[in-house]
Amino acid sequence: MKVFIVNTKDFIKIINEEIQEFDFLGNDEHSKEMEVISLLKNEDFQKQFICDALLRKIEVKNNVTDNMVSDDSKLFTGPNHIDIEILVEVTYKYDQSKEPVQFELAFVADNIEVDTDSDYDAGRWGVSTDDAVAPSGGDWINYINWDKIKVDLFSTEGDEIEFLAFEHAPPKIQTLFVREYCESNIEDKSDYRIEVERADKIQNIPYC
Repeated sequence: MKVFIVNTKDFIKIINEEIQEFDFLGNDEHSKEMEVISLLKNEDFQKQFICDALLRKIEVKNNVTDNMVSDDSKLFTGPNHIDIEILVEVTYKYDQSKEPVQFELAFVADNIEVDTDSDYDAGRWGVSTDDAVAPSGGDWINYINWDKIKVDLFSTEGDEIEFLAFEHAPPKIQTLFVREYCESNIEDKSDYRIEVERADKIQNIPYC
C-alpha cells in the first residue's frame, strides 16, 4: 500500500487557490449586480442615456414586455381619459469599449387627458356602384397630457432606482422622453393614430 505525503505548505497553497477560484455564495455575481446598480444611480449616466435615447446616437435596444392601454373602444366617447402601463426592457450600449447595461423602464398613469378629432365619413349606399360613396377618414388623438405619465427606473433584478436625471431635466425634455417611449406603444395598443404637434425639438433645448 502506497502512502502519499503532501507537504503542509503545498497543501495550504492548494487550499487557498481553490478558495480563490470558488465563487463563495455568488459573491462575484453579486459584485457585478452592485456595479450595475451603482452605474444606474449615477445622474450623469442617466442624463447620457436620456440624451442618447432622444438623439438616437448610440445603440439603445428596447423590448416592450407589457403594454396596457385602457379600453380603447370607449376612447372616443364622452370625456376622454386613458390609463396606460408600458414596461420596457432596455439594453444600452453606453460605451463602445464596455458591455451594454440592461435595465427596465416603467411608464404608468391613470386618467390621462386625451383629446380627439375625426374626419370620418360613413359614406352612403347608391342605386349603383357609381352613386355609392365608400366610407373614408377616421379618428385620431390630437392631444395627450404626457406630464401625467410617471416614469420609473429599475434594475433587471427589480431594484427601484431614483431617476434623478429625469426629475431634474427641463419639462420639455421630460415630455420628449415620455413621448419617445409611449407614443408608438399607445398607437399600437389603441389602433388610433396620434397626430400631436411636435413643437419642441431636443436640439433646440439647452440640455444635451
